[in-house]
Amino acid sequence: MSFRHCIAALALISSAAQAEFKAAYVDIQRAVQEVEEGKAAKTRLQGMADTKQKAFEKEQNALKAEVEAYTKQKATMDDKVAAAKEGELQKKMFEFQQRAEKLRTELAESERKELGTIFPKLETLLGQIAQREGLTMVFDRSSSGLAWAPASLDLTNELIRMYNSTYKAGAKAPAPTPAPAPKK
Repeated sequence: MSFRHCIAALALISSAAQAEFKAAYVDIQRAVQEVEEGKAAKTRLQGMADTKQKAFEKEQNALKAEVEAYTKQKATMDDKVAAAKEGELQKKMFEFQQRAEKLRTELAESERKELGTIFPKLETLLGQIAQREGLTMVFDRSSSGLAWAPASLDLTNELIRMYNSTYKAGAKAPAPTPAPAPKK
């Protein structure tokens, strides 16, 4: 085989390998936010956060008022009484900060639980889209390091539409499609 034939054969093999590789991308975070189930979860989470935030702010304002009252009265207080009151206020502020951190943790956990049920469903549907389109890989735009790709490779809108039609209120989850057999 001549050098020229080797180059032609390599070019043919290279173009065949490239023809088999197809990739696309999806913005999973956007999909979670835009599917109907995600919107409903966000509304529930926002309502819960608003309720807890109001109670938190009420407690914060009461503590602030107590600190301000102490600051005004401190000059007229006995040193032992002032020291005791200051220690009490420091303890209350520390406990308040602990409750604030607990509230942040609770809200984050609630969000994880609410939205966590959506991700496996999205992955199943994305696998179906990838199989149907003959894709080799699908990248998550937000976590893959994907810097640029043409909009024509974005599957997010299709994934959202498919999710909303598949998982309507009360709809059962589709049976997962089996993975294709590896090509030999």
